[in-house]
Amino acid sequence: MSTVNDDGKVPSLTAEYILAFQFSNRYPSFTRISPKPITISPLGEDFKRYLESDTSVFVPESSE
Repeated sequence: MSTVNDDGKVPSLTAEYILAFQFSNRYPSFTRISPKPITISPLGEDFKRYLESDTSVFVPESSE
């Protein structure tokens, strides 16, 4: 998967490109050197608001 187009610019972010960086996609390759994953559930409303105050982080509605 190339990160640069023919014109030298960063490609548009396709769903396939983004999903390739999911934890569940990368973890099998790095299991030996990765910390054990922990799921925190349910998230408190204050914590969800804190995460969502940063425009790059959101909690999907279907995650709880």
